[in-house]
Amino acid sequence: MRAVLLAAGLAATGLAHSAFASDEDWQLLKKAELAGGSQPLSATYLHQMNGMLETFRLFRSGSPDAIVERRISLDGVPREVIRQGDVLTCYAQDRKALNAAKVSAMRLFPDVLSEHLDTVSQSYAVKRLGRDRVAQRDCNLLELRPRDRQRFTVRLCLDTATALPLRMVTLSPGNDTVEQYTFTELDLTPPRDRQQFKPQYKVSARIKGAGQAAASAPAAREAAMVDVQGLPPGFRMLRAVQRSLPGSDRAVRHLVFSDGLAMLSLFIEPVQGEAKPDRAINLHGAISMVAVSSGGQQITLVGDLPESALAAMAKNIRVQSR
Repeated sequence: MRAVLLAAGLAATGLAHSAFASDEDWQLLKKAELAGGSQPLSATYLHQMNGMLETFRLFRSGSPDAIVERRISLDGVPREVIRQGDVLTCYAQDRKALNAAKVSAMRLFPDVLSEHLDTVSQSYAVKRLGRDRVAQRDCNLLELRPRDRQRFTVRLCLDTATALPLRMVTLSPGNDTVEQYTFTELDLTPPRDRQQFKPQYKVSARIKGAGQAAASAPAAREAAMVDVQGLPPGFRMLRAVQRSLPGSDRAVRHLVFSDGLAMLSLFIEPVQGEAKPDRAINLHGAISMVAVSSGGQQITLVGDLPESALAAMAKNIRVQSR
């Protein structure tokens, strides 16, 4: 239904008319990546997914290399996420609510674009769809449509003054709406009250290395040590760490890939004892998880890709040490 309403709205406002992207559109996307992660603001936004609607309040201040940010849920399970630079900390009133906060931290609108936009053109075609208006601000509507059916289409409405993403719509390969973020109130001035950045809950969990980190020296060394085959074209490794999966006390290898828009985490651990049954679940909006056993290894994929694509990828992926 949401996809039908979106299509009807585009037709009614004349936004269905399109023109292919120019260099100007690519430059606009680069500005949007910077503004999405660093533009000071006080705002309210809606998040629609899986027939659910959530409302969040967002405060952000600081410079691009020293961002301070706090987002608070206004409905549903009480929770908040605070960002200081590249570190996220989730807060809630109890452990159950803390898990919901961690899920909310999987995607932090409007910081939705990777800094590796130079690789986007390999996997996506960019098209300008016209103009629209969100939260009383004019915006340019751009569509990033994948060149295969293994990824989602993303439509962004970028503020004409700052290039800040004002709305993001994720569409399935069948053009159905999977998820949508949109601002309803927006003030593009830094919050003056420092109390706006202090958490109100005491139960917390820190997430280090949040955001779209650049490829690091450890990741480069890991890439030289491991050969990963079976990923769709365009994905490249950003970082590699050793970490634990929920419910496991063993360190597992964690590799992070991106095609410039979608993020993909690959967890690899040796199978001990009887192999776990294969499973595929939707975690949050456009983010899904698929786990399979293959060649004595437990392979877990988590990413903002279609569940069917993740499942096919998990069956075909091969990881070998060099």
